[in-house]
Amino acid sequence: MFRVLTTVAASPCRAAAGRALAPGTSSAAVAALAAGAPAALRRSCLGKQLASESRGPAVAASLPLSSIAPTPLAAWMQARFGGSWKRTGPVQNSNQVFAPYPLVPYGVKRSDAYRTAKKAARKAAERARRAVEEKGMILDPKKQLRMELKRNTGIGWTRSLTIIKHLEMHERGKGPPIDQAVREKITRIARVVRMGH
Repeated sequence: MFRVLTTVAASPCRAAAGRALAPGTSSAAVAALAAGAPAALRRSCLGKQLASESRGPAVAASLPLSSIAPTPLAAWMQARFGGSWKRTGPVQNSNQVFAPYPLVPYGVKRSDAYRTAKKAARKAAERARRAVEEKGMILDPKKQLRMELKRNTGIGWTRSLTIIKHLEMHERGKGPPIDQAVREKITRIARVVRMGH
């Protein structure tokens, strides 16, 4: 089942646990690490570990890394723990705001029904934006005011920066709190900027 190499380290058990244990670790720690290993493998490895520790941990610790050969315990540990440290604790969720787009097959994307549905969705979103804009400029910044200014008709990337410079704020800033006075001020500035001044 395991492939045994001809060059074996002076302390095979410490060599097996070398990826997970520091030099000088007691045999109790090695036993705890190998607790889930098969019984025959655990007996052979722990017996060699005890003999190695009777000579002193300095012998095993002084071995170069190139002389440590893979042993059955090392192979079992890597297979058991997926070749990496075992993760413990709760999984941290990312701060992703938007759900990822669903995967659409290529054949579906090319179909006429899909294309017309996408066109209709874009036109509906445009109509909804214009309906909101009839009540006044769209000013509800989430992260920066410039992106919200761009949603208004006739204001693109360059004009939004011009409006922000008129407001004397940082181009990436969220902007002042939007109340009625600020809204009227931005509307006046936007009217002048749209004329090309």
